[in-house]
Amino acid sequence: MTNLSIVLPTYNEKDNIIDLINKIKDVIQSYTYEIIVVDDNSPDKTFEKCKEYFINDKNIIMILRKTNYGLANSIREGIENAKGEYVVIMDTDFTHDPNLIKQMLSMNAKYNIISGSRFCKGGSMESTMHYILSRLYNKMIKFILQTKIEDNLGGFFCIERKNLMKLPYERIFYGYGDYYFRLLYFAKKKDFSIVEIPARYTTRTRGKSKSKFFQMAYKYFIEVIKLKISS
Repeated sequence: MTNLSIVLPTYNEKDNIIDLINKIKDVIQSYTYEIIVVDDNSPDKTFEKCKEYFINDKNIIMILRKTNYGLANSIREGIENAKGEYVVIMDTDFTHDPNLIKQMLSMNAKYNIISGSRFCKGGSMESTMHYILSRLYNKMIKFILQTKIEDNLGGFFCIERKNLMKLPYERIFYGYGDYYFRLLYFAKKKDFSIVEIPARYTTRTRGKSKSKFFQMAYKYFIEVIKLKISS
């Protein structure tokens, strides 16, 4: 029985994915686990490189997507293929520190969702300007949705798979990072207990970021308003 599934959505992450997986394996070696790489048909051959490197490792599951692209859709497909009792979702550019996984797993008996947070006490970001802008933006989301969550867009979390199955997938998993505030919102409506633990989000050192802050901020604002109106 696989008791832990790590879902890693990728797009053009050939320079990061192998090192990340090896680091994750070091952290979770005492667990029965699977690492699910869900690749959106990356032009840089992330899928091919990763599959070749881990060809003899049965704990690494490779999924190549050729339709319905997008971060949220990739995460959903990874979750739907997961067999673990617990699921961890994280970014693949080393923004999220694999060392936090153990702390998350140590708390899963007390909380339904353990979320790595840049904005709870002790959390931070390497880029001061990005931190300030993201902090203000998250305060706006928190105000509109009337939640107590400090970091609504982090996307680094641990949850029991059976609880994930209780959430309305069609209303959550679309778009990009905005899926995360929808997931937290619907989780809270089901009275899931959510705890934020401090995380330091680092700046990407390899590969190119897919995020454009102001463009995403506009799109996410629209999604926040739609969520508030429809629920």
